[in-house]
Amino acid sequence: PLSLIAVTASTNRSKSDRDPAEWMPPLASYRCTYVDTWVRVKLAWNLSVDQAEYDALAGVLAGC
Repeated sequence: PLSLIAVTASTNRSKSDRDPAEWMPPLASYRCTYVDTWVRVKLAWNLSVDQAEYDALAGVLAGC
């Protein structure tokens, strides 16, 4: 359930396959939730994070 988020078609197209280093939800008030979910999925599946992705995640979480 964590990896599925209902969005509009245009939001889905704008995100495409980009990670948080390249794309964030347009609704700023949702970004903390989005990043929290992203990190939880990465941890659950033991997925790697590159430096740009890490920096983007840390930057958002610092403001949450």
